[in-house]
Order: sequence, then structure tokens, then C-alpha cells
Amino acid sequence: MRTPVRIFAAAAIALAVGVAVMAHDRQIGAEWAVSAEQIADAQAYGKPGVEIAPGRMVVEPLPSEQAARLPLKWVLLGLAAGAAVLVGTGRRRASPEKPRRSR
Repeated sequence: MRTPVRIFAAAAIALAVGVAVMAHDRQIGAEWAVSAEQIADAQAYGKPGVEIAPGRMVVEPLPSEQAARLPLKWVLLGLAAGAAVLVGTGRRRASPEKPRRSR
């Protein structure tokens, strides 16, 4: 495969994987320890907020401890996928022939 096509394919896959992982993390709410929806549900049941520990209530959304590392995760997974495509589409080298022994 030609080098510009390989680089384009690797960049496209890297971007697609990074965006897909980001969308998945946002869909499951990975950036929040306590989301606004959870607080609204608790308030609908008459509670002032979400209890995260005995006697400790949260009334505002609370970010997750890993929220700051999520963009790094998205970039690294995208780069790994792009590198795999770049290596996988490379030219195959001919295996070196083993010298034959004469009898």
C-alpha cells in the first residue's frame, strides 16, 4: 500500500477510535462520580441530594477522580489504533531463504 494512503488510513482510524471511546465514556457518565441526573432523581424522591457516605450528602454534581485523565485515555487509544493500522498495512518483507546443505 502506498505511504500516503497508509498514513491517511491510520489517521482516520485513530480519530474514529478516539471519538468512539470519548462518546462511550460520555454516554456512561465516566466523568461524574455523582451526576446531575442522579441528584435530580434523589430530589424527586424527597431527599436533599445523593448520599455518598454515611451522613455526607452531595447536592451539586461531583466530578470523578479520573475525569482529568479521560482525554489522555482517548488520545492514547486512538494513537495505538492508528499505529496498529500503520504497521499492519506495511509491506511484507520476503523471508530470507535458509541455505541448503549439500549431501
